[in-house]
Amino acid sequence: MKKLISIFLIGMTVSVTAQTSQETQYAAYLKASKTMWERSISIAEKESGDNSLDKAIAMYGLLSNTMATEDEDTFDEYIDPAVDLLKEIMDKSPDNGEARAVLSSIYGLVMAYSPMKGVLYGMKSSSLMDEALRLEPESALVQKLHGGSKLYTPEMFGGDPDKAVIAFEKSIELFEREGVSERWLYADTFMGLAMAYNKVGKKDEAKKTLEKAIAMEPEFYWAKSVLAELEKS
Repeated sequence: MKKLISIFLIGMTVSVTAQTSQETQYAAYLKASKTMWERSISIAEKESGDNSLDKAIAMYGLLSNTMATEDEDTFDEYIDPAVDLLKEIMDKSPDNGEARAVLSSIYGLVMAYSPMKGVLYGMKSSSLMDEALRLEPESALVQKLHGGSKLYTPEMFGGDPDKAVIAFEKSIELFEREGVSERWLYADTFMGLAMAYNKVGKKDEAKKTLEKAIAMEPEFYWAKSVLAELEKS
């Protein structure tokens, strides 16, 4: 019996170790787990190198997660390393639109935590997203982050929920055309699209989008929670 238990535990260890960064990011997203996001960053370093875009995206995922968990200490810990990494990627690859879109979105998180920093970061964020769209308009990631920018930026500063709907719809189309490897970003695009639909008064479309997300991922509790709220209203 002890031998069987040892074999089982070894198998479990191998299974966890064998998880890719993308798989760990997806699990971290579904569980809103800081520990798993940090693990995904470490795995990305081993898979793609210390200066990879995959690592930067994992760091962006962790930073975004702090908004949901209200963990500003973790945000403060990771914000500067994430910004420095993305700037390094951009310096080495001037045509990398995806790195610019991620950095633009990270600046958006900075402003979400501290609205007064909009004076400093607003134009930087907007300029980076414009460059990203110019460089890689057919990137699912760029369109997804562009949609988020248009959805969450106040309209007086350039936000536009109708344009957010268009960007999210295009992102989903591109993800599905390319084959979905970044599953958490794909799932999060459905959440963004549902929020945008609801904001422009298309409540039925918002519900259908959430239902599709839940059908793809039965453990998508955030989607279930938002759908329940929409059905009450």
